[in-house]
Amino acid sequence: MNASFKILIFFLILSFALISDGNAQSQQTREIKMGILDIQQVMQQSLMAKDIARQIDAKRRKFRDEIKKEEEALRKANDELQKQRVILSPEAFAEEARKFRLKTTALQKKVQLRNQEFIQLRSSANRALQQAIQKALTQVTKRQGYNLVLRYSPQSILVRPDYLDISNFVLVQLNKNIKKYQIPSAPIKTGQ
Repeated sequence: MNASFKILIFFLILSFALISDGNAQSQQTREIKMGILDIQQVMQQSLMAKDIARQIDAKRRKFRDEIKKEEEALRKANDELQKQRVILSPEAFAEEARKFRLKTTALQKKVQLRNQEFIQLRSSANRALQQAIQKALTQVTKRQGYNLVLRYSPQSILVRPDYLDISNFVLVQLNKNIKKYQIPSAPIKTGQ
């Protein structure tokens, strides 16, 4: 079942529930105040998300510079090793080549480990951002009385009237709640 069909069924069930509830309790009327939230817009425009992106980019640039220096040192060591090939005995050259391969392997492992750290940092920061958005959404819905909020997705919501869009309200609340997020400086430990 595709998403738009699921939403159509949801609205049909909701309307039948409201009609049958209205017939059973004709004295009481229930009002639905609906809003649509564009999570991607909020995530892209929030101060917290921009701060997270800035910090991760700075860490990535620092690491990239560090790796470039180590790669350059390995290139120089390889050039020296090739120059010593004619000078050293085959056994001594083989030992030096083995040491060079160990250094190369260690650098590759360092790059892999650091990439995993970046993935964990991004994942942790995204979870914190999602929690902050949820808190801001809860505050907006309580304050303005929304009792039905749909998450905007172009695949499931084909038409989005501007008057239902509460993304800016949530964005303003999120920016009031938290502007900056300090990503951890130490690597996040995994369960391994």
